[in-house]
Amino acid sequence: MRNHLRKNLWTVFYVFIGIFTIVSFNTNNVSAALTKSTDLDVLKSAPTGIPVSSYMSNTAPTKIDSKDIYTTNSAQIVDTTGANSSKGNIVSLASGPNTYGSMWSTNKSFDINKSQTISAWLYFGSGTDSDAINSEGISFVLQNDKNGVGALGAGLEGMGVYGYDASGYNILSGTSATQSYIQKTAIQNSIALEFDTANNSFFVPTKPINNNSGVFSFGSLGTYYSLDGYDTQLGSSVSSSLGFSNDAKYGASGPFGHIAMTYPGLAASYQSTDFTGNAVNAYSPWTSGFVLIHNSSKAAMLVDGKDQNGNLLYWHHVTIKWTPPASGSTNGTLSYNFNDKNPDYSDNTMTGDDKELSNTINADTSKLNSTDGKVRWGFTAANGPATNVATKLVAFDSIPDLLSSDADANIVDTTLNNKEITDSSTDKKVGNGDSLELNYDLNYLTGNVDWKDIAAKIKIPDNVTVTPDAANNVATITYSDGSSENISASELTDSTLQHTLAQTLGTSAAGKSARITINAKAVNTTTSDINVAKSVATFSGSNSLASTNSPAFTILATPNYKLNLANSNSSNEIDLLYKQDTATLDLPTTLNYSDNHSFGDTSSSTNIVYQITAGDKTYQVASTATGTKFDQTINLKSLINDDTAFWNLFAQGTTNKVTVKAIDAANGLVSNTITYNVVTKQDETLSMTVSNNLAFKDVNYGNNTEYLPRKSDFDLSVTSIREPWQLQVTTNGLYLNSQTLNNNMTLVYKKDSASQYNTLSTTPTLIDEDTTSSDTSTTTDIADDWTSNTGLLLKQLGISTAGQYTGTLTWTVSDSVNNT
Repeated sequence: MRNHLRKNLWTVFYVFIGIFTIVSFNTNNVSAALTKSTDLDVLKSAPTGIPVSSYMSNTAPTKIDSKDIYTTNSAQIVDTTGANSSKGNIVSLASGPNTYGSMWSTNKSFDINKSQTISAWLYFGSGTDSDAINSEGISFVLQNDKNGVGALGAGLEGMGVYGYDASGYNILSGTSATQSYIQKTAIQNSIALEFDTANNSFFVPTKPINNNSGVFSFGSLGTYYSLDGYDTQLGSSVSSSLGFSNDAKYGASGPFGHIAMTYPGLAASYQSTDFTGNAVNAYSPWTSGFVLIHNSSKAAMLVDGKDQNGNLLYWHHVTIKWTPPASGSTNGTLSYNFNDKNPDYSDNTMTGDDKELSNTINADTSKLNSTDGKVRWGFTAANGPATNVATKLVAFDSIPDLLSSDADANIVDTTLNNKEITDSSTDKKVGNGDSLELNYDLNYLTGNVDWKDIAAKIKIPDNVTVTPDAANNVATITYSDGSSENISASELTDSTLQHTLAQTLGTSAAGKSARITINAKAVNTTTSDINVAKSVATFSGSNSLASTNSPAFTILATPNYKLNLANSNSSNEIDLLYKQDTATLDLPTTLNYSDNHSFGDTSSSTNIVYQITAGDKTYQVASTATGTKFDQTINLKSLINDDTAFWNLFAQGTTNKVTVKAIDAANGLVSNTITYNVVTKQDETLSMTVSNNLAFKDVNYGNNTEYLPRKSDFDLSVTSIREPWQLQVTTNGLYLNSQTLNNNMTLVYKKDSASQYNTLSTTPTLIDEDTTSSDTSTTTDIADDWTSNTGLLLKQLGISTAGQYTGTLTWTVSDSVNNT
């Protein structure tokens, strides 16, 4: 447990008159290199950051009046050696006792009307034995101050962003600062997210601090003190008349810090409290002081901690996101995730003091007084007076006026029909030997420049073996424009794959996204399930860094039994009738375990997924198995559920292989594969060929020949496949000039010389039939055997009037047997 002590800097009160030297700050901007050994140790462990000198700058602040002593700016850009560098990736905001500083975006590049993200690492100090080491803290600030990159607040409790608590002292009496003076010495038109590491409260063992020397001492007339009470918590609620949201409170708590949002340039943020008669009478001769209103404050452990492996943790990662107001509103949101990542960029899953903290806070953009929505962003900080106070440091992964990027990861089990595993998946189990795709998605979100020189560093999850292809490539990068590049196995060392992308992301031809797919295999040679932890991947560009973690998953132990799949029919050949109206494609299967292990009974069961591959597509269907033997018939036509696609695949006259395997994902088992040969045959067909015209022999008036033969050839045939049939004919007689029915003539049919004559009428007459069924096309030529005395003939019943007689024959061929 960390101790929380604050040295009592005023223990004895002596009254005497004297003149003391007042220690004042340099009026120039500080740019000395960091040399303290503790600073250098911290810098050596700094996470990779992007160089910021091209995007950020500062100057010394403008002196407000004669009593304003906060006129230096100690913020500087350094590298990991502590030296000032144009390529430095770390901002040192306050280094040494009583220092304070600010560093700003050179331009007003933060657009409050757009979503923005900033990702950074913060260092505060150890806090060991006394919070004086880590005081005072760091603030992320949005500002529209007229002083631009020279904007800077007071030191000490002012943290470089708040106003100067210039409380006067003239030996026997004290004069509190005024609200207006504190307000005008703060950064104007600003919103701050403070990471405050010191509890500046009237109710802790503290005393007024001489703003010149950083400690309490009696000075000459005109000496000013900080009463050091901005974090004092009062029992009363913040009055609604002050215009703050409901989560606003007087002061803030936290033994080693707190995180809160404030409005530094708003006069109402500073509220005077009378402490006459309270336990703070050690502040005599002062009787009142100012408290700062904090919005949505949360206690936080901001000092050095321990990581998940027990190693000393200097740096704290924070992701800050800005969500703009809705149209017509001034209510945006400022959210943060603090301690969201470990120094290696893996996700922080700790539950103790150094757990992840998150919050979303309403922010009133009217406080920024921006007419075009453009403001500056940056960081401020201040140190306390202790000689061993820690330097306040910031290293950036991404900055809002440059570009915003992110990364995400998932695992796809291609053995289990492309089952996707993400952090939110409920089923994260794979089997030993399953083929996996480790996918990492890189996304360029917004920005003014492209994401360049992206160096991927991907730690392969434990118990996963990367599988090179025939060309010894282990991964493929696919860009959003469809182009791709390979990653060779030579770029894999000690289970870490490192590769610099050939393309940039953003406005370049490659597009705004890329997916890295690593081919791998799950390995579990033990008799127990293996829980595989998340594994980190970073993507460090020259101007932005994104990171992600592969999801945690489980590799099941291989059971000592197998899953057996068989065709429950005696033959693996299946006949399919092409485009038959009632066509189905049933695949009969039988499933069991090799040792007669049961799938379950009436109270339990095993979920089985069948994978069916036909052509170049794979389909799946799930079933619930019980007993020691489980039969399942799969209707593939119903599964495909698209007639056009189905018949295109199973075209007439083709033989296609269909394979089936079963997967018991719960036990990590995949069955053998069985194959069906689907033969697509022509469907049942029945057709007829008949001549359009039929003419009979002409006769002279008075000719009494009874049966007149045909004088023209006549074609009549029936073609069938697997279709017994009957052929029938009807007629309504012969008409003179198509108008008058001739009752002296009628059509008759004589099948052969041994058959009787059948008179044709409106009642159907059977001409021929076939009661058999043939799998091949069969044509019966009915008229081929007709003679002059058989077939269709014209019978004279009497003397007919001279003329031309015509009529119509209606032929019908139909099923004669109901086939199943």
